[in-house]
Amino acid sequence: MKLKYIFTLLGVMLLGLTSCGKKDAPETNPFVGTQWERTATETNSTGAFQVTTVTTEEIHFVDDSHISYQASVKVTSEDGTINKEGERNKTELTYVHKGAIATSNVTVAENEKVHHIKFTFTIDGSKQKLTLVASSEGEKDDIRIFTRKK
Repeated sequence: MKLKYIFTLLGVMLLGLTSCGKKDAPETNPFVGTQWERTATETNSTGAFQVTTVTTEEIHFVDDSHISYQASVKVTSEDGTINKEGERNKTELTYVHKGAIATSNVTVAENEKVHHIKFTFTIDGSKQKLTLVASSEGEKDDIRIFTRKK
């Protein structure tokens, strides 16, 4: 009789362990709360003058469906004099994700033209690099690599 109860108990435990597989667990969003940064430096010569432009971009995945984006620009002369410095307004977008890929679609009106832009964000396996691909109809894709800030 005791043997029957032991096998019943083992059977129930085994059934409990196998019924809650990995597929049953809710999918977590790897983007939530992450912050990313990219700094690009460009040097241009205009006649006798050389100017350096440093652009810093930041992306923050605020929650399960919202992104904030902000960029700052600093232009300096050869001698280190700051010619121009400023931040762009913070932009908020919505996004959807599936695994390590998130997408956001934006419509922008510029010079009486309407542009539909699709942003695709991909996190690498180590979760330390974010690749952003911006696609627009008829234009070459813009690819930018961000590193994890937080």
